[in-house]
Amino acid sequence: MAIRAIFKELYQFRSHIITLFSNEFKSSYRGTVLGVFWNIVLPLVPITVYFFLVMVRVFPSRDGLPPAVYIGFNVMLWYLFTGLINRPISIVRSKASSSMKTSLPLSAEIAASFAQLTFDTLVRVCMVVVLVISFAAWPVANFLQVLGVLLSLAGGLVFAMSLGLLLSIFNIVYTDTQRLVTIILQYGLFLSGVIFPVSAMGPLVVFEVYNPFCVFISAARDYLFHGSYEHPMALYAWSGFSLVLFLLGVRFFYVMEQRIRGVV
Repeated sequence: MAIRAIFKELYQFRSHIITLFSNEFKSSYRGTVLGVFWNIVLPLVPITVYFFLVMVRVFPSRDGLPPAVYIGFNVMLWYLFTGLINRPISIVRSKASSSMKTSLPLSAEIAASFAQLTFDTLVRVCMVVVLVISFAAWPVANFLQVLGVLLSLAGGLVFAMSLGLLLSIFNIVYTDTQRLVTIILQYGLFLSGVIFPVSAMGPLVVFEVYNPFCVFISAARDYLFHGSYEHPMALYAWSGFSLVLFLLGVRFFYVMEQRIRGVV
């Protein structure tokens, strides 16, 4: 019921979502000299920083991939997943009070912020494609491996979005939640195999299967470029857990939003 209600809200307020995204997109460069150029350049900054470190040979080749492709692909997914966590927390925190005075649901506000995240991700995808072509790191073309990539991406997206919905409500009650999430994600970047493989971190190798971000990112990368993943059972387990978390997260978010708005 909660899932059906939220999708109904998104469809009902689809024009508002488009307007919110358009306003946010324009406001991000309004008054600047270079204009929309910033919306294209800024999402690329995280990847280009690591790319320059690769050029000065700070990072060696990893898992048979050129370091630029390895890190570029990982960073792209990392910022996508963490964006799905951080944006609901920020939106609900800033819009919770005003939501009681308007008919626009928080789900529409979050969806609009996801639109900006989607645009940023598409820009980063284009950058990764350029790196793949430049270094001739061609993906494996096989139907089963494509399914592996899709499962990895779907599992990661569902897990991150569900976690974001849950934490966005917790952050209203416990305002330290957002700060704790920020700190955890800062360390999580290194414990998720984004920069260095977790398998090369000695005792921290346990995170290779017990850190869902590491599993989803590594599985998507390995299926795409190598055709197989070393820990398929970990991928299946975390994908199943993500589905359960999604059902709980949507239900919890929907019920709490109604209470915040004073509906129930």
